[in-house]
Amino acid sequence: MKLSQILSQLLVEYTDRPLPLSVVLKQVGNSGFGTIAGILTMPMLIPLPIPLPGFSALVGIGIILVGCQLALGYDKPYLPQRIARIELSPAASGKLLKNINRLLKPLEKMSRHRFPRFSNNEWGCRISGACLAWNALLMSLPLPIPLTNLAPAYTILFLAIGLLEFDGLFILIGYGMTMATTIFFASIAGTIWQLAYHWWQILILKS
Repeated sequence: MKLSQILSQLLVEYTDRPLPLSVVLKQVGNSGFGTIAGILTMPMLIPLPIPLPGFSALVGIGIILVGCQLALGYDKPYLPQRIARIELSPAASGKLLKNINRLLKPLEKMSRHRFPRFSNNEWGCRISGACLAWNALLMSLPLPIPLTNLAPAYTILFLAIGLLEFDGLFILIGYGMTMATTIFFASIAGTIWQLAYHWWQILILKS
């Protein structure tokens, strides 16, 4: 079942009450790695009225855990209770449901079962898990730069759809986006380091 279908069914069922992540885990079972990563990433791509403090950090930790478990060869994902208890409010669920057609379905129409060497292979899945964890870490960084979390979030979405649809091309695109995102964040880190060094030199000269 496609990620958009899983999300739509759950969100319609929980339109009048909060949707806990633990319910999603029970529903998806062994296909949960791609599904959980995709669901956790969606709020980072669509502005949602989520009042939970530290939500982005919890989302990042959840995807890091899921990615590490996939990289280590786990059969299905496990999330700590604090993360599994994360709930989408009815208002957030409604907004997410409206945006599924805009964001997910166009990508899913392009995906299909192909390149099984990358999509249905133990080492391919392990590498995908490592990429999920790495991008989630980058996405969670508290950088004072707008929209820096979008690049790793879209990378996670491509990897999640690739895992769920057994689409090796999407997974390969995810690998390429991981490299590009890493270079992008490395350039940001280099710029911050140069600015910090410049101001440090100014402070030393003044003293």
